[in-house]
Amino acid sequence: MTATVKELQSDHSRLFRLGKRSFVSVYPVLSRRAGGISVGVNLNLDRGCNFDCIYCQVDRKSPPAPSPVALRDLPGLVLEELSLLFDSVVEGAFFSTPPFDALPDSLRSVRDIAFSGDGEPTLSPVFSEVAEEVRRFVSERFPASSSPILRLITNGTGLFGEELRRRTEKIFLQAGPGEIWLKFDAATDPFYSRIDRSHIPLARMKEGLSEIVRDLPVTLQTMVLDFGEPGSPGAFVSDRAFWDPLLAQVATWCETGGKIREWHLYGVARPPALSGVRAVEDSRLLEWAKEASLRLSLPVKVFS
Repeated sequence: MTATVKELQSDHSRLFRLGKRSFVSVYPVLSRRAGGISVGVNLNLDRGCNFDCIYCQVDRKSPPAPSPVALRDLPGLVLEELSLLFDSVVEGAFFSTPPFDALPDSLRSVRDIAFSGDGEPTLSPVFSEVAEEVRRFVSERFPASSSPILRLITNGTGLFGEELRRRTEKIFLQAGPGEIWLKFDAATDPFYSRIDRSHIPLARMKEGLSEIVRDLPVTLQTMVLDFGEPGSPGAFVSDRAFWDPLLAQVATWCETGGKIREWHLYGVARPPALSGVRAVEDSRLLEWAKEASLRLSLPVKVFS
């Protein structure tokens, strides 16, 4: 792997320029897990989120810049920016422009359009509207055999409600190739409160996530990290006290009808806004992935 590829994987900036055009919502990144270019759709221009994860690259302490677009105009803007970006891919301009011009041929393809961005996408008032428009855009522009996957990367809270869950299922799972990547970072209160820092109680999160995994096929995603220097205030290590309850919860979901497609264990690749977050060694992730694969009989993938 070249240094350029590593640098691109560690840079998921929301800022993207194509010629003289500065994009507002759509941004391409090189994704480890997608295996190529992932085109992000950021609906949270106000950085709205109900989690404040310590590994997030978004600095929630500083106020966001005033939005250059009204909320009502965001659906149309997303489609305009997607069209411009994919036109540039077809015409060759995209992969001729730094830094993407340095990519090897194996990574020169757009793998997905991912709803992620600067906050929880399902919290956006225009989430369903934009997702429906993007699904229509994909179906009209691409043949089924070469269509990018439509992905939702979510903490799941917006899907606790039945109505939005049904609409999301239709858009992402029934209307074309798509996936839901569902966050599950910790199974005990001490780790959940330190890592995800949400006002939503862990018991409610487990209840809601249990409903989702029984109802929808999902990919679970778990960030594994250490924090702070050993012995310093607030420091912790993601050890067996972190891992054993997490594995036990996922096993319970699998044993009770959970529709978990695969499980991603991934380490820190991008500089978080909060200092003190430390990447774990590959050997820990690989050991846990092997243990989980044997117990769960589902693919467990490591991304370090």
